Amino acid sequence: MLRDLVFKPVYRSDEDSILADFYIPALSQSISYDRAVGYFSSTMLSYAAQGIGALIEKQGSMRLIVGGEITQEESDAILNGYDLRAISERVGVSLCKTIEQVVEELSYARLQALSWMIGHGALSVKVALKRQGMYHEKIGIFRDQAGDQVVFQGSANETLNALLPEFNFESINVFPSWQDELKLHAEPYVSGFEKLWNNTSKGTLVLEFPQAAKDKLVKIAKRILIPPSPQIELATWESMTQRPFGESSDLAPKTPLALGGQPFEIKDHQRDALQKWRSQDLQGILALATGAGKTITALYAATRLFIANKRLFLVIAVPYTDLADQWLDEAALFNMQAIACYDNRDSWMGEFAKAIQLFNAGVLPFVCVVVVNKTLQGDQFQELLGGLSGKDFMFVGDECHRHRSEKTLACLPVQARYRLGLSATPEQHFSSDDVEDGLYKYYGQICARYTLAQALEDKVLTPYNYHLVLVELTSDETDQYVALSAEIAKRAAVSGIGDEGSSGDSSLEMLLFKRARLIGAAKNKLPALKALLTPEQPSPLTLFYCGDGSVEMPEDGTFLRQVEAVSVLLGELGWRSSRFTSSESKNRRRELLEDFKITNIDALVAIRCLDEGINIPSCHTAYLMASSRNPRQFIQRRGRILRRSPGKDKATIYDFIVTLPESAVADYSHERKLFSGELNRVSEFAGLCLNYAQAYRQVESLLHRYGLVHEFREKQSPE
Repeated sequence: MLRDLVFKPVYRSDEDSILADFYIPALSQSISYDRAVGYFSSTMLSYAAQGIGALIEKQGSMRLIVGGEITQEESDAILNGYDLRAISERVGVSLCKTIEQVVEELSYARLQALSWMIGHGALSVKVALKRQGMYHEKIGIFRDQAGDQVVFQGSANETLNALLPEFNFESINVFPSWQDELKLHAEPYVSGFEKLWNNTSKGTLVLEFPQAAKDKLVKIAKRILIPPSPQIELATWESMTQRPFGESSDLAPKTPLALGGQPFEIKDHQRDALQKWRSQDLQGILALATGAGKTITALYAATRLFIANKRLFLVIAVPYTDLADQWLDEAALFNMQAIACYDNRDSWMGEFAKAIQLFNAGVLPFVCVVVVNKTLQGDQFQELLGGLSGKDFMFVGDECHRHRSEKTLACLPVQARYRLGLSATPEQHFSSDDVEDGLYKYYGQICARYTLAQALEDKVLTPYNYHLVLVELTSDETDQYVALSAEIAKRAAVSGIGDEGSSGDSSLEMLLFKRARLIGAAKNKLPALKALLTPEQPSPLTLFYCGDGSVEMPEDGTFLRQVEAVSVLLGELGWRSSRFTSSESKNRRRELLEDFKITNIDALVAIRCLDEGINIPSCHTAYLMASSRNPRQFIQRRGRILRRSPGKDKATIYDFIVTLPESAVADYSHERKLFSGELNRVSEFAGLCLNYAQAYRQVESLLHRYGLVHEFREKQSPE
């Protein structure tokens, strides 16, 4: 019963775990729950549903009032007694859009709990509309079988980063009904809620929850196989807050209870990959498609090794700091507090040295280190690493294809007993079945492959539509392209190589770079993008990949980098976007990713920073304004879009393909060569998309014009 619990008069999120200490205990003793929150948003939905998994377990019921906005015209219509159906329908559309934008893991888990209750007839929702201003009250009422009730009133931070644990702040005041001195404080909230529910509150119109929004929640409920539980919610919250290691008495790695707001379970392809790794004496390379969970697979392997051996020193090497930060976050989900060996040497060197000393002495049973490749190759790190015993040493090389140079290979720890290489695109980097390949010599052979086609078939990745946007070069750009191509051909002939590569010829490489930049920043791409975006409303969770060249602005003839020009265009069309490039600081990029995930901004406009490893599964649309011909880049970019995320059923890719104007030159050789250069990406992307027939029709005439039909079909992904 509620009376059996001890309630504090005030809870503050900077001092209390309000979810664990207040919501879940109170709801676990309640049979009904009344909740009124402010404006209907993803943030407020999350607060409204805090802890209700405990109410679901109790088979309790809930009434929820959320706020909405109405226009002045609608307010006048209400005063004049007009039919409310049109207003209800318009509010319903707005609520549906809000529900669709809930993608952050904890918020989606809580949305599922609300949906479960609606689907099982345990939740009733109404919408409060003020004729002036906005309904903004936040109150709650718990009731138990004995008739006792607890009223609470509080506020939640609704600023830019409201859902982020490090910024979030909430405070609530609590009024138990059995404390006589608090009855006068509680009663106005109880009676006020009843007036709202019965639509008798002055100045506020309360509508039934629009059917369209209810149907959307019921649809979500039908996909839920296991009732939401407070344990999963609490585990998800703790994984978001990433409690410091010092707060836990258990310093051992362990598998998480929940991941992505769902009960954690290793997937079949991950389990199969690790079985094959074990069959190779715990050494080898996992070639798992981008988005198929390489990071989780490696951390799970390390956790199982520690459980089996009771000792493990884990070193994870990654290409750059953004990816290293992501590994730190993922490791925390497995109760691993990793030492970050990058940035300022003074911040990690002492801790790393001490960890090795204590591990070798048998005092410390587990250590996890995340190091970037540049630091890995440094003398100080190498000297310390050399003092580590290899018996219980596991080395993980993320994007291990970057370790193939002689310099890097020489820095990989030869004493490591367990070796695990991770790569999504090994075919682009490894000599097929070549036992003399340095990467194979160190890591062992590729022991498991899991292709994109398999991941799509198994629903590990999101299915996608692929749309080509054909863009012609202008006459001036065509002249430049032809001239550059002629120079490249001459230079390549002198060097004795093809005109798409080089053998250390810096002049040839510069010419190739100029031509690639010209194609990437083609002037007509911006009008083509504007034509695509103008009929549509801004769509959150969208990526724009740009080239590093400059484009001429049509308004005044000035030149801007393409990334800046796209940002300007998005602003003109009402999009909330931010640039995501190497010019932004690491902390700023981290903030941008968080804002993107919770839809505080609609779009990220990037150059190359999102190409490899960065995990933003919620994004569902990408515009490829510029792409290199390197398969690793475009495969990685596609992988960014196809990762699974709550509520994400389909992804969309718009690929800008550059062509020369028909008959712009004397023969088709330059045109054919330009289009043929784009063909690898087009055929790869089209081969596995949902709308293959449509994508093929978009390029069919060009394929026939240049005699590339057979080549296109040959390049279709064998996956």
